[in-house]
Amino acid sequence: MPAVAATLSAPAPAAGGRRRGMKLAEASLRRAASGGGSSWRSERRLMSELERTVTAGAAERVIRSYVGSKSERAALAALSRLLMDSDPFAVPFYEAVTQARWFKWSSIHAAAVAALLESNGSTEESRSLVSSSASRLESSSEVALFYCDLMAAFSSRGLRDRAMDFYAQLRTMPLSGRKAYAAMIKSLCLMGLAGEAEEALREMVSQGYQPEAFQFGSVAKCYGKAGSLAEMERVIASMSDAGIRLGTGAANIVLSCYSSCRDHSRMLTWLKKMRKLRIAPTTKAFNFVLNSCHTVASMAQELGPSLPLSTPELVEKLKSASPWPAEAELVQELVASSSVLHKAMEWSESEVKLNLHGFSTTATYVLMLQWADALKHRSALPLEVSVVCGIGKHSDVRGEPKVRALAQTVLSRMGSPLRLSTRNKGRLVAKRDRVKQWLATGWSSPVADESTHEPPNGSNRQPFLLTLLRKLGQALSPFLQLSQGEA
Repeated sequence: MPAVAATLSAPAPAAGGRRRGMKLAEASLRRAASGGGSSWRSERRLMSELERTVTAGAAERVIRSYVGSKSERAALAALSRLLMDSDPFAVPFYEAVTQARWFKWSSIHAAAVAALLESNGSTEESRSLVSSSASRLESSSEVALFYCDLMAAFSSRGLRDRAMDFYAQLRTMPLSGRKAYAAMIKSLCLMGLAGEAEEALREMVSQGYQPEAFQFGSVAKCYGKAGSLAEMERVIASMSDAGIRLGTGAANIVLSCYSSCRDHSRMLTWLKKMRKLRIAPTTKAFNFVLNSCHTVASMAQELGPSLPLSTPELVEKLKSASPWPAEAELVQELVASSSVLHKAMEWSESEVKLNLHGFSTTATYVLMLQWADALKHRSALPLEVSVVCGIGKHSDVRGEPKVRALAQTVLSRMGSPLRLSTRNKGRLVAKRDRVKQWLATGWSSPVADESTHEPPNGSNRQPFLLTLLRKLGQALSPFLQLSQGEA
């Protein structure tokens, strides 16, 4: 590729446009570096060293040292991170990668670098890179795949005219092979061209290449994002005509599109259809369905004094308080049809663990209500009960983990004995005996208590006393430990 050392001193893009549209290309770049050995800390050290450099020569030495000392996967992971962040050091880093002994040309990386050069005003270098890359490819199918990656990369940076130029060149080429059609459909969907993507899907079928559920799902999602729900449903329905069974991926796509426009009625109908077809919602579906329930999301954010502490209470409150009539029934159907809780709970002889990784705060709140209800109906428990909510080691967002804070609040409202582990700040834990005692006491939200006007009878007086004594013991525990230490 042409010399790009001059770009070392190029100014960084404006903060507002730094990540403009890059979400569309992130998945491809992450796959290009999947399984990378570069840790987040290693990449951050690299970025920090580059930020401290004051000359092009110093930055070049840092880059070459990193590429020379790290594995292929680690270097490619760092390159993908720089490209996703539109970092001005991405281009010289790519140049260093091309000179490594292990270098293998990548269509995704070359397209991403060309798009970055164009967006930074280095048009001649960008076109030279595109030309030299295309000339090294041996078959028309390889060139076609490269053009598809160029379409995705350029459109993700708002360079739609250039992306359409590549599409026009692609249409002049004789396409062959299912892989080329699949790549073109994917790129057109990333560009938001649902009609053209569906036309390519039809052409793919007419040429004798069998599409997969992913191609149908991509076109359907493209229609859904544009608000064309009728077209989305038509494409999903056409899957059966192609002999493809409606699976989890396509079902989730429909749910995600309905959730983006908060169409609770259609989501409810679709969930019932999924249950009939025995397609269980995944964690992603659980997240975006509940995130679209504005009333539940507000409860999980505000954590007010009347927060429902069981799924029946939650549904009843939604029936009376939600401005969306179908929201209560939607939550009820999701909880009834989802197997997410069973997958999030890990049982062993020594421990039962609820793993909250991958859940949004709204989904975490509902899941914990389900979890508490499930524990009540267990006749036997392992020696330890824990909730794992993480401390953000694998997250790009730093600070106090919102999921952990919510889990602590909900458990505290329930009177739970689970506390933060001294060895793992992302794990709430309690012994079996204390958990069994807690579950025997029962709990409810203040709203439920106020709605009950009958005086406590003998059947619930004892649990009330146990709860009172336990809370008194928790309050006095620090003072008892202090006095023992002084003794």
